[in-house]
Amino acid sequence: MRNAFTEWSIEQVPTSDRTDAWQDALSRSYREWQVPQRLPATFYARVKQHDFAGSGIVETVCDPCIGQRTRRQLGHDDDLYVGVQLTTAGRERFQIGDAGVEVTSGDLVVWTSDQVVQFEVIERLHKVTLMIPWSLMRERLPERKRPPSGGKIESRSGVGSLLAVHLLALSNQIGALDQNVQESVSRSTLELLGIALSGLQPSAVFDASAAMLRRVQDFILLHLHEDDLNPTRIAEANHISLRYLHMLFQRSDMTVSGYILNSRLHACKQALTDPAFQRLQISEIAFRWGFNSVSHFCRTFKERYGISPSDARRAALGSIVANRAS
Repeated sequence: MRNAFTEWSIEQVPTSDRTDAWQDALSRSYREWQVPQRLPATFYARVKQHDFAGSGIVETVCDPCIGQRTRRQLGHDDDLYVGVQLTTAGRERFQIGDAGVEVTSGDLVVWTSDQVVQFEVIERLHKVTLMIPWSLMRERLPERKRPPSGGKIESRSGVGSLLAVHLLALSNQIGALDQNVQESVSRSTLELLGIALSGLQPSAVFDASAAMLRRVQDFILLHLHEDDLNPTRIAEANHISLRYLHMLFQRSDMTVSGYILNSRLHACKQALTDPAFQRLQISEIAFRWGFNSVSHFCRTFKERYGISPSDARRAALGSIVANRAS
């Protein structure tokens, strides 16, 4: 099952309606926005929006324009969102509260939907934005008591560079990302973002090996359900040598095969404890995430979690029934 997505282009809209249509497109994708100036007849914009584990990934291309979130727009929001934008081409200015920020290709900027924000696109803009509900971010990153204040994240070095590479890879692959693994990828994304926002990561030279490891791990999660997933295929698909692939995983104290196995076991455990999958037999769950032997799955599952798959399912479903009864 693939992620749901919508695609919109201003080319479908009559010239006289384009300002209102662009304002509506912005509001559907980034919470409510106002476009205070009429757009020229030649204005071009395109938006793709993908659902992603409770968040949204928005890919936008647009010509120069202005948009703003005033206190009037803020008052219409029930939910707080955090926007993490990676600019891949063009130039844009933000006014976030009292702070001014200018971004160009490769820059990361964070804003929250409870702030007064204005943007001005100066040159045709290409950008990818991760729109995260603050409730989801707080749940996955309990150490963050408050949403970020907004502004730029250093994206040329350190963890910010890893986050930029990750968002770009995510935007390129999200259309093919199986929903069975999107929760795991979402957790990795939020953990990386949490480190980038914490300010604890020292500024350092970009770590190309770490970026490649993240790329390989994302590939594995994307193809986790395929039973022919193996180190040789992974290396070939990522255009690296088999030796380099094994070297990348040495830094994480885990082999390539070990990472694949752990990821499959984790995905199966989530399915076994999720009521949405209770109609599936244990063998179907095992095969869905790449195991080709039920006995091997059951043995490794018990070794990893200390409980059999059937007992894990019974315990989880029993807990749900008990909670509903209370």
